[in-house]
Amino acid sequence: MSKGENIPVYKLLVQNVRAGFLALDEPVQNEITGFIKSQQHKNGGFVDRAGTPDLYYSLFGLWLSLATDDNELQTNLKKYISEQSERNTTSSVEDLALLLMKSELDSNSKKKGLFSIIRTVLKKGRLIELSYQFFLISLVIDATGKNKNLYYFFARIWLFFYKPKGNIPCSLTAALVYARRMVGLNVLKMQKQLLEFTSDYGGFRAFETIETSDALSSGVALFVLNEIGADLRMIKPGCLDFVGANYFEGAFLSGDGDQTKDLEYTFYGLLALGALLKDEG
Repeated sequence: MSKGENIPVYKLLVQNVRAGFLALDEPVQNEITGFIKSQQHKNGGFVDRAGTPDLYYSLFGLWLSLATDDNELQTNLKKYISEQSERNTTSSVEDLALLLMKSELDSNSKKKGLFSIIRTVLKKGRLIELSYQFFLISLVIDATGKNKNLYYFFARIWLFFYKPKGNIPCSLTAALVYARRMVGLNVLKMQKQLLEFTSDYGGFRAFETIETSDALSSGVALFVLNEIGADLRMIKPGCLDFVGANYFEGAFLSGDGDQTKDLEYTFYGLLALGALLKDEG
């Protein structure tokens, strides 16, 4: 859901990632751009952890190429995207990743209607948790959809009554905080809930019941907290330590002990850094 400036959420994410990238020294920037380039397959797509071109990872590759201002990567990716079709995708996540990439790379891409996007998620997303389905739908409608005002009207009603049950993760809590704020609902209670995911060792945990922080939770939570104007001064030093400790040879690691480098966690590491540093001048 977009801010008052009507900037799509994904562009705000990219702005934060770019702020994190620009805050780094030039040698580190060069390492990161080298790593991003190494993750693009010869067919233009970006690869998953197995080295296979993948729509989900290609979305992070696109966003990172936008943040680092690499037009060559975008040109190569555009060819890959032009050859992809929703008929060949296996999940709603892939469908929506494809829609988001086309909205950025293909000026002739047609906007899809509200109910068409919702059907896309429901058709292949039956196993996806309800809050995450709502987040995916919101992200795509915000960037590519028609009938936005109608969607925001119903979204506000749904969010007003929606009370998630169970032990929902930090990332979904953050998404719901952001969504509530964008439709004009109070977020103070959920903001406090989001801050409870902070770890004594720095960063944010996926669940309050575990001790280990991770890059995904930290990046998303810090982005949302910064966007809603939360005071980050108390948690900033620990979060910066966490992000710095998980940088390795051009990439940011997941933060939970996994040493595999990939585009997704590199995106979240830079997102966290940007949310912490973008307003410093």
